[in-house]
Amino acid sequence: MGRSITIEDLYSFKFLSRPRIAPDGERVAFVVTTIDEREHKYSSSIWVTAIDGSSARRFTSATARTGEPSWSPDGRWLAFVSDREGEPGDKDRKEQKKHGKGKPQIWLMPTDGGEARQITFMEHGASAPVWSPDSKYLLYTAAVGPSDEETEDGKPLPKVRVIDRFWYRLDGVGYIYERRSHLFLLDIAGGEAQQLTDGDWDDGEVVWSPDGKQIAFTSNRAEDRWRNPGDDIYTLSIADGRAGALRCLTDGTLSCHAPSWSPDGQTIAFLGSAKRRSAGQIYLYTIDQKADKAAATNLSQNFEGTCMDWTNSDIGDDHLMPAPAWSAAGKTLYVLAAHRGASRIYAFSLDGSNGQPTVVTAGDVHVRDFSVDRATNTLALLVGSTTRPQEIFTLSLAQQGEMRRITGFNDELFAELTLSTPEYISYAGADGWPIDGWVIKPYDFDPAKKYPLVVEVHGGPHTQYGYGFFHEMHMLAAEGYVVLYTNPRGSCGYGFEFSDAVTGAWGEKDSLDIMNGVDVLLQKGYIDESRLAVTGGSYGGFMTNWLVGHTDRFKVAITDRCVSNIATMFGVSDIGWNFINDELNCAPWEDLGRYMHMSPISYVQNIHTPLLIIHSEQDLRCNIEQAEQLFCALLWLGREVKFVRFEGQSHGLSRGGHPKLRLERLRHIQDWFRKYLQ
Repeated sequence: MGRSITIEDLYSFKFLSRPRIAPDGERVAFVVTTIDEREHKYSSSIWVTAIDGSSARRFTSATARTGEPSWSPDGRWLAFVSDREGEPGDKDRKEQKKHGKGKPQIWLMPTDGGEARQITFMEHGASAPVWSPDSKYLLYTAAVGPSDEETEDGKPLPKVRVIDRFWYRLDGVGYIYERRSHLFLLDIAGGEAQQLTDGDWDDGEVVWSPDGKQIAFTSNRAEDRWRNPGDDIYTLSIADGRAGALRCLTDGTLSCHAPSWSPDGQTIAFLGSAKRRSAGQIYLYTIDQKADKAAATNLSQNFEGTCMDWTNSDIGDDHLMPAPAWSAAGKTLYVLAAHRGASRIYAFSLDGSNGQPTVVTAGDVHVRDFSVDRATNTLALLVGSTTRPQEIFTLSLAQQGEMRRITGFNDELFAELTLSTPEYISYAGADGWPIDGWVIKPYDFDPAKKYPLVVEVHGGPHTQYGYGFFHEMHMLAAEGYVVLYTNPRGSCGYGFEFSDAVTGAWGEKDSLDIMNGVDVLLQKGYIDESRLAVTGGSYGGFMTNWLVGHTDRFKVAITDRCVSNIATMFGVSDIGWNFINDELNCAPWEDLGRYMHMSPISYVQNIHTPLLIIHSEQDLRCNIEQAEQLFCALLWLGREVKFVRFEGQSHGLSRGGHPKLRLERLRHIQDWFRKYLQ
């Protein structure tokens, strides 16, 4: 029997990401991130292993943040992005500092060994290196705009910010209104990079055509781009390292992502959603590369899943949307999609098979990312489960085999631990709708005993719980609690109607879906009804606030990065003006009654449950004023409330914030529940 998982085990986790298979299918590059226990900081390095998992070796040092490995098509080079300190090269030290010292830059390293060299010196950094088919050029993305700070005689001056658009800041990044993301082309043999795109818009997600004569990328160049976000698919011809003719393929009705050229170069596949009221439903599309602002063909219209990794976990701070991968014959597209608690790879046929794909990576798994070799014979996958963080797997498409794990970076730690495998449950929600849920029990669970219950509610609302790994939930189970987490209406992975069901109706029937799950567990006899707790983050924080404002059944609650007043969130969230208007189908002044009806602050006088409020001070998604309103009101009413603020942290603290503060957050959760449940 091993030991229980602890809060401090977070510092022993190895966080794997970005599996990138070599063009010949013989090696896989990936990123390993660790936490320095003494300095409380992350460091990451690139590793390379043979396709069978043998001869794994660290390819770059672990003294900086390094990532985004990209193999050259001829297999000779590996490009990557790092904020490591570089040699000045042909630029003196003063000039190097001016040109992006300390910012993430693109580096190049021979795959057979040797020293890495820095090849970009962009003032605001560079990212997303993409090789030309002949391995002579690298495309990359970089921000252009004013310097980080204004100075006079070398001394920094306070900035004056003049804002004239909605989209002027971004959670986890900060102010973005003065900078635009554009595409650059660099000859790796030497010379200055050529800026391919320019203008008052952002360009990204670039990919080469098979013949190297064109690139496809995403951009929103519409007149209303700052009010109505959502990119189109563009192509740009390239000749002798210079830009040529530009064409917009899509018709402006979709928000487009992740373009991918067919092997014959005639078709572009991409992922997209409706610009308005998408409810998180992402579809697979194709469009002719010669199209001119045309409607795209939806290949997944009848698929219940959504073509993105919407599965939640607390060991990764992003939901990825890797580009579709074409089969060598151009008849099949391989796509990562979320469906009923899992994220898997699916194969969509282009022969008109009614939009129902074939499952490639079967099982209750959480696939977060993937890549494919040049012949489309082998997949490299980033796969986790409810009891293990992600590791690197491979799968042979040619042999239609099963996934094979080729790394074991977390094996030593998890060999020490005893974790309970979550149990799947299905029950009837409001109106009889079928709802999925999962239950984690203490590892020494005794059905004859009565246990306190912690209900976890996911954010979004258009994401999903399921087969992702949650350190927090396993820690709570180790404390002796039963943990329940569910996918109420509004969750992704169950079709558009299910995820759209909360539009204009936050808190109404989705809250009943959750409470029905609580009642199902109570009927099993092992839950102590006098010791119920609820917690959640973001939309889960909204739901926590809503539940304790509508019922006194919970003995204790924790609301994390929450929403309390939807009307004010419209103006203070980095995306509120678009997201909230989309969710409620109106602006606050058009129907303030609806906004306040769905705002938990309207029911604050009904909250008698002791409440811990956790919030990050630099959260731009759910601004900290949401927590401040709730705290002030409860304190004024004389209720039991505590407010924990995390300095300098953004919305993603729990899954990617400062390591020490991630520990502190979990300790506050642990202490608050111990106080009221034990």
